[in-house]
Amino acid sequence: MVTSINQSATIGPSENKESTTVIWFDPYINLDQDIDITRQQLRLINDFVIFYTDLELCIAFIQSIIKEKIFLITSGLQASQILSRISHLSQIHSIFIFCIKKDKYEYLIDDYSKIIDIYTDLYTLCQSIREQIDLFYKQILTFTLFSQDQKLTKQSAEFICFHLFNYIIGQLPDDLHAKEHMIEICRQYYNGNLRELAFIKDFERSYKPEDAIHWYKKQSFIYKLVNKALRNKDIDQLYMFRFFINDLSANLAYEHVKMLSSYERTLTVYRGIQLDKEEFDKLKDNQGKLMSINGYLSASRVRSYAFTFALKSNERTDVIPVVFEILCNIEQERKNVIFADVAQFSEYPEEKEVLFDLNVTFRFESMNRDGEVYLIRMNATNEGEQITKDYIELVQRETKEESVHIIFGRLMCKLGEYDKSEKYFRELLENPNDEDIAWIEFNIGRALDFKGESEAAREYYLRANDRMINTEPPRIKDSAYILTNIGSILHDQEEYDEALDYYKETLKRLEKYYPSGHMDIVHNLNNIAGILKKQHKYDEALDYYQQSLEMQEIYYPYDHVRIATTLNNIGDILRKRGKYDEALDYYQRALQIQEKYYPSNKINIAQTLNNIGCSLGNQKKYDEALDYHQRALNIRETCYPSGHVDIGKSLNNIGWIYDEQRQYEEAFNYYQRALKIQEKYNPSDHIQIAQILNNIGTILRHQKKFNKALEYHHRALKMREKYNSSGYVDIARSLNNIGFTLDKQGNYDEARDYYQQALTMQEKHYPSGHVDIAWTLNRIGGTLRQQKKYTEALDFYLQALNIQEKYYSNGHVDIAWTLNGIGSILRKQGKYDESLNYYQRALKIEEKFYSSNHTDIARTLNNIGRIFSQQRKYDKATDYYQQAFKMQEKFYPAGHIDMAWTLNSIGDILRKEEQYDKALDYHQRALIMQQKCYPSGHFCFARSLNGIGCALGNKKKYHEARDYHKGALKIQEKYYPSGHVDIAHTLNNIAWIYDDQGKYSEALNYYQQALKIREKYHPSGHIEIAKSLNNIGFILDNQKRYDEARGYYQRALDMYEKYYSSDHIETADSFSNIAVCYEKENKPLMALDCYKQALTIYNKLLPIDHPKRTMTDRSIHRVTSKI
Repeated sequence: MVTSINQSATIGPSENKESTTVIWFDPYINLDQDIDITRQQLRLINDFVIFYTDLELCIAFIQSIIKEKIFLITSGLQASQILSRISHLSQIHSIFIFCIKKDKYEYLIDDYSKIIDIYTDLYTLCQSIREQIDLFYKQILTFTLFSQDQKLTKQSAEFICFHLFNYIIGQLPDDLHAKEHMIEICRQYYNGNLRELAFIKDFERSYKPEDAIHWYKKQSFIYKLVNKALRNKDIDQLYMFRFFINDLSANLAYEHVKMLSSYERTLTVYRGIQLDKEEFDKLKDNQGKLMSINGYLSASRVRSYAFTFALKSNERTDVIPVVFEILCNIEQERKNVIFADVAQFSEYPEEKEVLFDLNVTFRFESMNRDGEVYLIRMNATNEGEQITKDYIELVQRETKEESVHIIFGRLMCKLGEYDKSEKYFRELLENPNDEDIAWIEFNIGRALDFKGESEAAREYYLRANDRMINTEPPRIKDSAYILTNIGSILHDQEEYDEALDYYKETLKRLEKYYPSGHMDIVHNLNNIAGILKKQHKYDEALDYYQQSLEMQEIYYPYDHVRIATTLNNIGDILRKRGKYDEALDYYQRALQIQEKYYPSNKINIAQTLNNIGCSLGNQKKYDEALDYHQRALNIRETCYPSGHVDIGKSLNNIGWIYDEQRQYEEAFNYYQRALKIQEKYNPSDHIQIAQILNNIGTILRHQKKFNKALEYHHRALKMREKYNSSGYVDIARSLNNIGFTLDKQGNYDEARDYYQQALTMQEKHYPSGHVDIAWTLNRIGGTLRQQKKYTEALDFYLQALNIQEKYYSNGHVDIAWTLNGIGSILRKQGKYDESLNYYQRALKIEEKFYSSNHTDIARTLNNIGRIFSQQRKYDKATDYYQQAFKMQEKFYPAGHIDMAWTLNSIGDILRKEEQYDKALDYHQRALIMQQKCYPSGHFCFARSLNGIGCALGNKKKYHEARDYHKGALKIQEKYYPSGHVDIAHTLNNIAWIYDDQGKYSEALNYYQQALKIREKYHPSGHIEIAKSLNNIGFILDNQKRYDEARGYYQRALDMYEKYYSSDHIETADSFSNIAVCYEKENKPLMALDCYKQALTIYNKLLPIDHPKRTMTDRSIHRVTSKI
């Protein structure tokens, strides 16, 4: 088969049936007038020949080759360009350089070990390619290993599959049309190849069953096609050649009988080959194991011949010479191990060739160096046949499946050969030969199911179920397994209620036919629990899992791998319930079992490592969590092809850890890699893609990129609504994410609308009092708190608390989160003692559930510190802040952004205590930590810059102070939408600097900008607006614009009285400010009234010697004297 490919052409033949591919790459090859001659000559050597003129297309094709070896021809001019990118690939076997000036390119031979030589004429080139391909076919050997001390790994399954196929082929009935079908297919494949077509014609005319060895030894089309099919376990091809494989086995058995009648009791034969390092290492690491050659093994009685062949010059410098020394005990094994002396059929009878049949297994005894050669000693055995029989019996016991033909098709599925399994069962359905049609239909559905073709799979499952139910008597027990698979499809489609119905019906049927504790019942209990877990019905799910575990611990040894699966599931439930230590205990038990049961890189272990990582992440043990997730990723990258969907899941988990650590760029990169994989493997609107989009949206929200975050969250919502309208859990989650982003943007009314949509959906679909409802109630409460609607906010928080305290009867960290939210509301209301009580309740829960240095505990300590700060109990406040900081230092030894927040809070206290130098030091330490954690100009720097600016302003270093505040302003204007409330805070700081310098016009300008933002941001009023009004009042007062100043003070007072109780310090200050204006306007009576109202409040709130009480009392005496 030949194709010529240029820059714009498409590839012609899509599949090579042989083991070798010849590729010629040269951008100028089409200019050669003798190209047709070149094609013809190459095709006489190798059927599959491809010409490329485009470098990237050529490399892409080479990289796509998995099951063939490539013999590459290229020009000296192009060699370095292409070889630097592909010479290391295992599929590249040999490289040939074709050019005019040989000496110009001889340096390439030293650079690339796979180069055979440099050629200047086509004849010599073709001769060399023929020699190398002939040598390849004589040396090619693929093998599969089986370890009896491990369970059914992929390699062991392939080992069994190979022997099982050989067993089945031997039992297939004669098919008169098999030969005709094979000849027709081969003739189509070799169309245009005159040499092979001549062989095919001769085979059609003269082949007889007793000639099978003779035709195999010709090394023509049938030799090449059969051997490649055997090496690659290509079931389609092998089935096509079934009549020839049977004939060849019969011929070998016939010749073997002759050997039994000879005088020989034992026979030692040798096979010399050259292995690349990867194949050699695979052998070296598996001494003592069973080996199955994927094909007919040819060996020689002559030891020296094998050594000569192993050492034969190959020009390549990257191969290792190996000789297999195989001992055959003729007397002991007799008819169990089939091999035959085929010297009489060979072109080289002096080799004294022996050919082993497919059923022969070899035990790898030892490997030793013998001069330049590695000598590998093996014994021929029939253990492979016995292992296959044991496997058949095991499957028959577990599945009650008697048919070996169906067992074989199921094993293909187990190997991941879903297309081949489907095709096999479809062909079996066409010619069932008394096989169970219902089971055939079921297995077609099963293959389709594994391929992700759910609807087609379900159709076949239903056909099989109908067939079973409508027989006499109905096959109720068998049909239960079909219902299980239908339930699994519905489960994957998130049709949980319908899936649960199928699973429960299955359980009902199984309990009718099997005793309690039967493994099929256990499996179904796990299925039901899995659905309930997805529905967040954790108590019910845990009950089913516990039932399952109890049965498994009776039925299986304590360390059986199925117990590990259930332990993992129970761990998941406990993790969902926030019982992270208990969850970890179950996960660790599961891991211990799996590490004993599986090799260290087994894919099942990856999921458990993943679970442990998630649980540690929930406990904020991020470095430990990252280690487990990385181990899981390493296993998946080893076991799966690049870009496998489970690799994407690991990348997503690692992204989440980096997100939690606030390493947003790292997180974003991992999420993007995960998204790329999911988009490759899944439809564009798949639910897994939606999850990653949400995660990316969360990253962008943390980075204050709110509009971009909303775009991702909306994409996720749209996808979830399209993918499955009943997937209300994820839809509600998307609605909440959008709401939370709008909340952070300051769009509170819109945020509440989305939260309300989520709440409505949850209340409709969840049972009353479900814990997810509490989460949404908390979010609504948080938004109302931001809007200063404290009474409404408190109501929502209390509703959430009521649900959580009922749901988590033994307490839970989520309750602590809600208690902190309530404490925050009460703090905002100035109800400091009540607030403190809630914070302390939260602290008590967190200290119960977390280790002593957990960051959530530090957060609550910081909240308590804020209470004492606002009560002006600065020593206590500082003490709590310091406790929080010490905890953070232990939890984050390398530093963390949360520590910067605490340092800034201590700095704020020190400024209030007029310890400006110390305050400056804390704010500067905070900034240094932020700069360590984030890139230059990050939005979080603004608070530290403002803190430094305030401390410098207090020290009267106005120019420096103003620079820091303006630096903060520049950052905020970059990251925040225009008019964000944090910008108003910085404008206020700049205004204060001008104010303190007596630059009232500049100060007034900045104060008014701040007021404008705050009034827009808080249209219904806010304490911060009152502060802005007071600040403007001070400026106007200093400008002697008393009437205007008093108007601003009055507006501030009205707002304080609206949001605070009547006895609040800010209310008293406002009365005092108004009194000062009245006094300056020479209105003593009005001034006196305001001073008295201020003093009444001060006397209630402040100690007797406080300056405000003293000064107000003096003001009253002074004004009184003027009346």
